Amino acid sequence: MLIDSSLIIDFIRRQDKSNCWFYFLISGEAKPMVSVVTQAELYAGKSVWEKRGARDELGLIFSVLRILPLSEEIAVAAGRIRAIYGIDLIDAIIAASAMSRSESLATLNPKHFKVIAGLKLAPIANYS
Repeated sequence: MLIDSSLIIDFIRRQDKSNCWFYFLISGEAKPMVSVVTQAELYAGKSVWEKRGARDELGLIFSVLRILPLSEEIAVAAGRIRAIYGIDLIDAIIAASAMSRSESLATLNPKHFKVIAGLKLAPIANYS
């Protein structure tokens, strides 16, 4: 399964971290993946560079995930997805990354991705 940044952001913001999908997914036997673009997206937050603790937390989070690199195949597929569906380029890269591995995409923002034919979305609902 490929995890979108929305699940990681939800985890970071929660007080009760054990009551969210990201915690559930990383607690299983399988080691979930994220796109290297998701990693860059999360490190792009200004607070990450203003607060050492935020950087340390991201480092710990990424240490339990497999980081899927950007390949030429993913880049071409993302360009196609962007051109056809008009979605944000980062979302197109994330979708293409999941599709390149025939993985489901776990996201709290399914509306960003549901238009993409052939992309499997994991059945994720936001915990309260």
